[in-house]
Amino acid sequence: MASIIIADDMLTVQHNLSFILQSYNYNIVGKASNCTEAIMLYREKKPDILIIDILGMNSFFEEEGREIDAFDTIKILIKEDKNANIIVLTATPREEYIKKALLLGAKGFLIKGVPNEKIIATIEDVLKKSKH
Repeated sequence: MASIIIADDMLTVQHNLSFILQSYNYNIVGKASNCTEAIMLYREKKPDILIIDILGMNSFFEEEGREIDAFDTIKILIKEDKNANIIVLTATPREEYIKKALLLGAKGFLIKGVPNEKIIATIEDVLKKSKH
C-alpha cells in the first residue's frame, strides 16, 4: 500500500489520522509537527503522499534562513519533486487557503473531521491521478 507522511502540529490529529490510515492498510512512514520536519522527512522517506496541515506548522528553515509555513513547504517540495503528491489538511476551510495550496501544486485537500471514506477517497484519487 501507499506510503504516507502526516504533518500536523497537533499530536492527536497525527495519532487519529495515522490510526485511520493504518486501518485501511496504508503505510505511515513518518509524522512531522512542523514544516521543517515535514521537508526533512519527505526528503528522507520519499513517500507516495504527504498530508500537511495548512495552519500552525510554521518553523525556522535554516536552508532559507527564515520562518516557513505550509505554503512555503509546498513550494519547496514541488520545486524539488514536481510529482510530489501533497494533500493539505485544514480545520479552517477558507477558500483562499485551499486555492493557494492547489495553485502551488498540492493535489488535494481534506477538511478535518470528514468521514473516513472521504479521507480514503481523496488519497486514492490523488494516487490514481499520479499514475497517469
